[in-house]
Amino acid sequence: MKIWYGYGSEHSMNLVMIGQFKTVGDAKKVKDAIDLLMQELPEKIDIGSPPDRYEDDVRKLLLDKVNCSSISLLELEQFLYDTHTEIKDNKIILTTEEADVSAFFKLMIAEGAKVEIFSAHNYPDTEYGR
Repeated sequence: MKIWYGYGSEHSMNLVMIGQFKTVGDAKKVKDAIDLLMQELPEKIDIGSPPDRYEDDVRKLLLDKVNCSSISLLELEQFLYDTHTEIKDNKIILTTEEADVSAFFKLMIAEGAKVEIFSAHNYPDTEYGR
Protein backbone atom coordinates (compact mmCIF):
# COMPACT_ATOMS: atom_id res chain seq x y z
CA MET A 1 0.00 0.00 0.00
CA LYS A 2 1.24 3.47 -0.84
CA ILE A 3 0.26 6.49 1.15
CA TRP A 4 0.51 9.81 -0.59
CA TYR A 5 1.22 12.90 1.47
CA GLY A 6 0.58 16.19 -0.17
CA TYR A 7 -0.93 19.56 0.18
CA GLY A 8 -3.55 20.99 -2.09
CA SER A 9 -5.28 24.29 -2.28
CA GLU A 10 -7.60 25.98 -4.67
CA HIS A 11 -5.76 29.27 -4.14
CA SER A 12 -9.02 31.16 -3.94
CA MET A 13 -8.22 33.66 -1.21
CA ASN A 14 -9.00 36.72 -3.37
CA LEU A 15 -6.82 38.66 -0.96
CA VAL A 16 -6.39 42.40 -1.16
CA MET A 17 -3.63 44.29 0.65
CA ILE A 18 -3.62 48.06 0.57
CA GLY A 19 -0.61 49.92 1.89
CA GLN A 20 -1.19 53.62 2.40
CA PHE A 21 2.02 55.62 2.62
CA LYS A 22 2.73 59.16 3.76
CA THR A 23 4.02 60.10 0.31
CA VAL A 24 3.77 58.91 -3.28
CA GLY A 25 7.56 58.54 -3.22
CA ASP A 26 7.37 56.04 -0.34
CA ALA A 27 4.79 53.99 -2.23
CA LYS A 28 6.91 54.04 -5.39
CA LYS A 29 9.99 52.95 -3.45
CA VAL A 30 8.19 49.85 -2.12
CA LYS A 31 6.61 49.08 -5.51
CA ASP A 32 10.07 49.24 -7.09
CA ALA A 33 11.40 46.89 -4.40
CA ILE A 34 8.56 44.41 -5.00
CA ASP A 35 9.13 44.54 -8.76
CA LEU A 36 12.87 43.99 -8.31
CA LEU A 37 12.36 40.99 -6.02
CA MET A 38 9.76 39.47 -8.35
CA GLN A 39 12.14 39.92 -11.26
CA GLU A 40 15.37 38.65 -9.68
CA LEU A 41 14.33 35.95 -7.19
CA PRO A 42 13.03 33.40 -9.74
CA GLU A 43 16.63 32.92 -10.88
CA LYS A 44 17.84 32.44 -7.31
CA ILE A 45 15.25 30.29 -5.47
CA ASP A 46 12.69 27.55 -6.15
CA ILE A 47 9.12 27.31 -4.87
CA GLY A 48 8.85 24.53 -2.32
CA SER A 49 12.60 24.29 -1.72
CA PRO A 50 13.50 27.06 0.68
CA PRO A 51 17.23 27.58 1.09
CA ASP A 52 18.77 26.82 4.47
CA ARG A 53 20.77 30.04 4.43
CA TYR A 54 20.87 33.32 2.57
CA GLU A 55 23.07 32.99 -0.49
CA ASP A 56 25.34 35.99 -1.07
CA ASP A 57 23.39 37.23 -4.09
CA VAL A 58 20.05 37.03 -2.24
CA ARG A 59 21.51 38.70 0.84
CA LYS A 60 22.91 41.52 -1.28
CA LEU A 61 19.58 41.89 -3.06
CA LEU A 62 17.66 42.16 0.22
CA LEU A 63 20.12 44.28 2.15
CA ASP A 64 21.79 46.45 -0.48
CA LYS A 65 19.14 46.94 -3.15
CA VAL A 66 15.88 46.59 -1.21
CA ASN A 67 17.14 47.55 2.27
CA CYS A 68 14.98 45.04 4.15
CA SER A 69 16.44 42.62 6.67
CA SER A 70 13.22 41.19 8.10
CA ILE A 71 12.18 38.87 5.23
CA SER A 72 12.82 35.26 6.21
CA LEU A 73 14.11 32.45 4.01
CA LEU A 74 10.65 30.88 3.96
CA GLU A 75 9.04 34.15 2.86
CA LEU A 76 11.27 34.64 -0.18
CA GLU A 77 9.16 32.41 -2.40
CA GLN A 78 6.14 34.69 -1.91
CA PHE A 79 7.70 36.91 -4.58
CA LEU A 80 7.38 34.02 -7.04
CA TYR A 81 3.62 33.68 -6.52
CA ASP A 82 1.04 35.14 -8.86
CA THR A 83 0.36 38.61 -7.48
CA HIS A 84 -0.58 41.92 -8.99
CA THR A 85 0.59 45.25 -7.58
CA GLU A 86 -0.29 48.74 -8.67
CA ILE A 87 0.14 52.25 -7.35
CA LYS A 88 -2.75 54.65 -6.92
CA ASP A 89 -1.59 57.97 -5.53
CA ASN A 90 0.15 57.16 -2.23
CA LYS A 91 -1.20 53.60 -2.05
CA ILE A 92 0.01 50.22 -3.23
CA ILE A 93 -2.77 47.77 -4.00
CA LEU A 94 -1.72 44.13 -4.04
CA THR A 95 -4.14 41.41 -5.15
CA THR A 96 -3.49 37.68 -5.06
CA GLU A 97 -5.15 34.32 -4.59
CA GLU A 98 -2.52 33.38 -2.00
CA ALA A 99 -2.78 33.66 1.78
CA ASP A 100 0.95 34.07 2.40
CA VAL A 101 1.71 37.76 2.01
CA SER A 102 3.85 38.49 5.06
CA ALA A 103 6.90 39.43 2.97
CA PHE A 104 4.91 42.15 1.18
CA PHE A 105 3.50 43.30 4.51
CA LYS A 106 7.01 43.61 5.94
CA LEU A 107 8.19 45.72 3.01
CA MET A 108 5.23 48.06 3.39
CA ILE A 109 5.47 48.40 7.17
CA ALA A 110 9.23 49.02 6.98
CA GLU A 111 8.52 52.07 4.81
CA GLY A 112 5.85 53.42 7.19
CA ALA A 113 2.65 52.21 5.53
CA LYS A 114 -0.71 51.79 7.18
CA VAL A 115 -1.83 48.39 5.87
CA GLU A 116 -5.30 46.96 5.33
CA ILE A 117 -5.73 43.27 4.41
CA PHE A 118 -9.00 41.54 3.55
CA SER A 119 -10.61 38.94 1.33
CA ALA A 120 -12.60 40.53 -1.47
CA HIS A 121 -14.93 37.51 -1.26
CA ASN A 122 -16.15 38.92 2.04
CA TYR A 123 -16.20 42.52 0.84
CA PRO A 124 -17.49 42.34 -2.74
CA ASP A 125 -18.50 46.01 -2.80
CA THR A 126 -14.88 47.18 -2.83
CA GLU A 127 -13.22 48.13 -6.09
CA TYR A 128 -10.42 45.64 -5.55
CA GLY A 129 -10.14 41.87 -5.85
CA ARG A 130 -10.58 39.50 -8.72
